[in-house]
Amino acid sequence: MVIVETDYILALSSPEDKRHEEAAKILQRRAGELKLSPYTLVELDLLIRSNRIEVVIPDYYEGLAQLLEFYNIKVVKPAPRHLLVAWRLRDKYGLSYFDSLHAAVAIVEGEAIASYDEAYKRVKGLRYIHPSKL
Repeated sequence: MVIVETDYILALSSPEDKRHEEAAKILQRRAGELKLSPYTLVELDLLIRSNRIEVVIPDYYEGLAQLLEFYNIKVVKPAPRHLLVAWRLRDKYGLSYFDSLHAAVAIVEGEAIASYDEAYKRVKGLRYIHPSKL
């Protein structure tokens, strides 16, 4: 299993994204092997609320829910331990708030993280995979 986060969902969501085709191929090849960081849902909602991305609500969330269900992508259950580890990661590695949460999910759940954000490479104890390697 591999944890994916917001950048993967954004690439998958937008045909205009330069990584969209790759993200779609990964979805087809790795269906059932991907898990979504629960903090991606919060990050997406904040991006939408701040007008950083434009989507049609509620259609976007309905489509996302259907995609996750169809491809058997489980959303990891949020846990206080994620927050504890995220605090430590922000302190030690200077990760952004959401990057620290996504990394913490992968560490606590014992999974690798697949992301286009290479900031994860420098986190000891985290198995990072660039999506192109999936």
